[in-house]
Amino acid sequence: MAQDFSWGVVATVREPADLVLAFAAHHLGLGAAEVTLFFDDPEDPGAALLEQVPGCTVHRCGEDYWQGTRRRERPALQSQRQMLNATWTYNRTSVDWLLHIDADEFLHLPTPLGEELEALRPGDGWLKIRNFERVWRPGTQGDTIFDGVFRKPVKDADDDLARIYGSKARFLWNGFAGHPIGKALSATGRDFRINTHSPRAGRGTENHLPPYRTARHAALLHFDGLTPLHWAAKTLRYAEQGDAAIDALLHPQRQAQVRHVRDACPDLRAILDFHGDLFHLSEQEDLALSLIGALSSAKIDPEAEIARLLPGHRPRFETRHFDEMLGPENAARLMTRVPGASR
Repeated sequence: MAQDFSWGVVATVREPADLVLAFAAHHLGLGAAEVTLFFDDPEDPGAALLEQVPGCTVHRCGEDYWQGTRRRERPALQSQRQMLNATWTYNRTSVDWLLHIDADEFLHLPTPLGEELEALRPGDGWLKIRNFERVWRPGTQGDTIFDGVFRKPVKDADDDLARIYGSKARFLWNGFAGHPIGKALSATGRDFRINTHSPRAGRGTENHLPPYRTARHAALLHFDGLTPLHWAAKTLRYAEQGDAAIDALLHPQRQAQVRHVRDACPDLRAILDFHGDLFHLSEQEDLALSLIGALSSAKIDPEAEIARLLPGHRPRFETRHFDEMLGPENAARLMTRVPGASR
């Protein structure tokens, strides 16, 4: 199988162009036969850039796409748009395996992907790929959006979680501020519907989770907020949506984070301090995670692959530059928490 399969990646994106470019280049460099990108904002300037990348297919998700190509109204929830786009791609792709992830998730392959697929049983329809979460070690900040290390899950049922994180544990699911569920590399041609974290097979009362195995070595490196300001903007966006949406869209620990930002953080400085509590390890946390083997030093360095794919483009991954590219909507959202700023 190691020599006789193809795989691709699909994502619905709404991020600065150089991040999406890094995402595409990284996966093409790992051997993906195709990267399919749905730009949630049809006017996103990143779409034109990514159209120049060999191996990328770009869809601009405006009215022509939703009402023309898809013949339906644009779903209100981003998660619904993501799943519909992924399933639509799944039903049309020519690759053997399709990975549905977000633009802040990067596949890490310490061993060849073919070895993971060879370990699947004949009836397995997908490979579950666990995720690690980017954090910063004590005394480090990170000059680029890809700096840092990655923590691995610590089960909620273990005493280790409370022992390591103390009162912060209530904001962490299996030790993660984001999700610890992983994502799916799905075999194509199976009549699956592709959801956020797994495929589903069957319809109606026959709807079920297809058999799978968890990857032994492959992982997703999740940058849950490429910068502190990026995380703050995402969290404020959820806070704007009201309690019903927060409960429907987010897991309980993330709900607690969003409500803490909404109700207990009076200004942007307080939000960034809270981000630091969640993602900047203390000396004790760093030592504890190291002792139980729950830190990974995996790295993302997409610049060489970008240079090969787009020789004339010079990406910028400095933290400050990324913050400047977050766009007017995010800037306006962040400014609501800056005391004295004009609205």
